Parts: sequence; structure tokens; C-alpha cells
Amino acid sequence: MKTYHLFLISLCFVLSSCGVLEPASYFGDTLATPTTSVDIYYSAHDVKKDYRVIGHLTCPNTGQGPVTKALVAKAKAVGADAIVITGNTIDSSGKSTSDTVTADALKYN
Repeated sequence: MKTYHLFLISLCFVLSSCGVLEPASYFGDTLATPTTSVDIYYSAHDVKKDYRVIGHLTCPNTGQGPVTKALVAKAKAVGADAIVITGNTIDSSGKSTSDTVTADALKYN
């Protein structure tokens, strides 16, 4: 019976750790009105509208789907119209790290 309870407790811990979405961090301007839709770009050259960068986002790299979801959610909350995913960060030694993804938050003019 003890083994059964230990198994159930362990299973609960494993299941509760699955699908945890790390929130994106944001540094920049927060606009008064949140947006409901955010365009996603992977290069600033692809943005065909006039825009200004209102801030910068970072998110732990937990895979493309969860990262994109977290970045878009944060961008909506701060009032951005689009994000440009700029890639992985570079640490102080100049090495590229793959544990954090960065993006710019854009507001169309």
C-alpha cells in the first residue's frame, strides 16, 4: 500500500511539471491598451509596415511552441502589434546561449 501511495504522489509531481509555460520577461514601454492580435516575424526586414520598437522580450527556451506562445501573450499584454524574434542571447563571454530567446516588441505607426 505504501508503494502505491508513493507511486501516486510521484505521478502527480511528474504530471504537474508537464506543460509549465515560463513567462516572458519584458523591458520597455507598456501601452494603455492591450492588443488582441500579434504578428510574428523572424527578421526585421520582413516587416513591411512602418513601426517603432517599444521594448524587448526574453523567454526561457522551452521549445518553439511554448516560447512563441509566451512571447505573443506578453506582447499582447504590453500593447505590441508585432514581435520580431531575434534569436538566442549572447552571454558576457561572447558565446551564444540557447537557453533564452529574445524578441523585439513592435508598435505599428
